Amino acid sequence: MKRAAHECGKIEILAGLLLPLGVLLASPGVVLAEDDNDAMGWFIPKDSAAKNVYGGVGVSMDNDDFPDSNQDGSVTGVGNDETGTGKQAFAGYQITDNVAVQGGYRDLGDSDFNGTSSGGPSWSAGPVSASLDANGWELGVLGRWPITDRWYALGYLGWYWWETTETFVEGAFVSEDKNSGGDAAAALGLEYDIGLKDRIVYRFMGEHHRVDDSGYNINSAAAEIVYRFP
Repeated sequence: MKRAAHECGKIEILAGLLLPLGVLLASPGVVLAEDDNDAMGWFIPKDSAAKNVYGGVGVSMDNDDFPDSNQDGSVTGVGNDETGTGKQAFAGYQITDNVAVQGGYRDLGDSDFNGTSSGGPSWSAGPVSASLDANGWELGVLGRWPITDRWYALGYLGWYWWETTETFVEGAFVSEDKNSGGDAAAALGLEYDIGLKDRIVYRFMGEHHRVDDSGYNINSAAAEIVYRFP
């Protein structure tokens, strides 16, 4: 319960940082200043290819099957926490109105479980616990299709270079297993243009990643804010 309250607290803090940023950028003062900045291209030369660049940040709720995968049937009184708080920062290049190349860093949070083992294939008898932390870099292609003048459907397919740390505790014995590798990543979502000539948009994404040599599946619900250069 304490962990859940702590994770919720982190989400509230991060959401509190993202929402005021969107409100500030959407304020009338910013819109009025937009025309003046357009003359300079917001420090990017007009008609430059760099004007197709965008960047963004986001937070996510991540759910994975790590606890279930490590339950060998010997553990009782199990306390599972399969949900972690993730975060990401990314940049992209809009090749056409419908296709972009996007890459960035993604932290998929962590999950854990604990209980008491009667002794089995994976655990010695006694109290046991384990946790998984996953993060890495990602690169892929983002498709974008208009639904209305402000709503767009999104589809993403890419490759995620992950690093994972599994920590196992059996009584007084603690061990760590670090792995690295890569797997395909996919996402579907929606994008909403708040009205600043497509500069500030919100994204809501459902994402899937596969990490670790054991092939743990992580499903995420993400909220992102994106700034598109003039």
